[in-house]
Amino acid sequence: MQSDQQTVDPKGERGAALLSVLLISILILAAGMALVTSTSLSNTTSIDATAEMQAYSAAEAGLDGVLNVLRGNIAPDATLAGTTMGFRTAAHPATSNKVGDALATGTSATARLSGWLNYSYRNPSSAADWRVPLTASYAPRTGIAYRVEISDPDDSGPIAARRIMTDATYIPTRILVRSEGFGPKGAVKRLEMIVTSAGADIKTPGAITLAGGPVALDLGNSAVVNYSGNDMAVPAQPAVAAVAVSAGQEATAQSAIDGMKDGDQVQPSTPGTISADNGASFLQSADNARAFLNTMKASATGAGRLFSTHAEAVAAGGLGTTTNPKFTFIDNYGGSAADIGNGHAGSGLLIVTGDLETHGNTDFEGIILVLGRGTVTRKGGGNGVIRGTIMIANFNPNGAAGTGFGGPSFSINGGGNSTVGYDSAWIRRALDTLGVSIMGVREYH
Repeated sequence: MQSDQQTVDPKGERGAALLSVLLISILILAAGMALVTSTSLSNTTSIDATAEMQAYSAAEAGLDGVLNVLRGNIAPDATLAGTTMGFRTAAHPATSNKVGDALATGTSATARLSGWLNYSYRNPSSAADWRVPLTASYAPRTGIAYRVEISDPDDSGPIAARRIMTDATYIPTRILVRSEGFGPKGAVKRLEMIVTSAGADIKTPGAITLAGGPVALDLGNSAVVNYSGNDMAVPAQPAVAAVAVSAGQEATAQSAIDGMKDGDQVQPSTPGTISADNGASFLQSADNARAFLNTMKASATGAGRLFSTHAEAVAAGGLGTTTNPKFTFIDNYGGSAADIGNGHAGSGLLIVTGDLETHGNTDFEGIILVLGRGTVTRKGGGNGVIRGTIMIANFNPNGAAGTGFGGPSFSINGGGNSTVGYDSAWIRRALDTLGVSIMGVREYH
């Protein structure tokens, strides 16, 4: 039997095979292009992420730079020679910026610390865009830099109307620091922080303040010893009481004032009353005072300024000088009195938990806090001057919660024409020895 066989022409299959190969090649090419594109995008993202990180680091460097200035670690520009750094200096355009800075005056005035930080790069496209370079031969496309702005969050509005511009005695209690960090390829990051003085709560109700009761107050029998709540600083701030006491102790204080030989020896001649408005929190209750002491003791420990005796403090460099005030904590509760001697005894902030003894010729500049035993005694005559403030409270630093104040004591044994006077400038300088406290940091856009 003969079978019929059909012959398939192979030419017809060649076209299909070619088409299949072309389609597969296109798919492979597309996959390859996708891989190349993905790799390219990944590299770009990696480079941009690096630039963003560098910009963030620059913004952090700006905040650190401001803190260094506030802590007194950076000298001012020659045009601001003699200018002392503080919150008012930092926030006021005329003292924050060097002389000749276009932003130091006028309606666009902005505090940016050009008198303290090295703004050496100016953006050619913006006259107001000055930056502090962090890389040599700074260029925006490749370098890292920052700029900062200082303001008072409690004193906003048009610059000319702000209190810091209209009131020569106004000092901010906190400042807002904004830092813009610039990285390569136009990367920008912005950080802001609120900074306050670590001792901002130490408000001053009087040249001498005694918290608690019953008060033991002996202002001496000399006809020329003086106690004044009138500010010794220039420019002077409003007066405080010469003697301030807790509510209910005013009559005792008035009796001591009236017992002086001359009615002008104590000015103002009426005692003040400690309140939440005019007095530090540690003057309001013994629990607050204990908490305050614990905080200050920790700060003193960290700074290497905690001592058990006055002799230890002297051996460690003393209690500060006029040009170099110091924070000193003498924890002598239950021990011998701290006798700070004659002559210039110290400058800054002195905290004593036991008894404190001074002499007729003792000079001190700043704040003296006698918190614990709460007893201050001046022995002998002389013409010493204690300028700033003295605050005294009697309580057990280790007492149980709820244990209250006892009776504080201030007494003079001897004559002479010594003075205890309120000095707002020295109080500020004493608080500056505590440094600054950062209340918070955040990124903003």
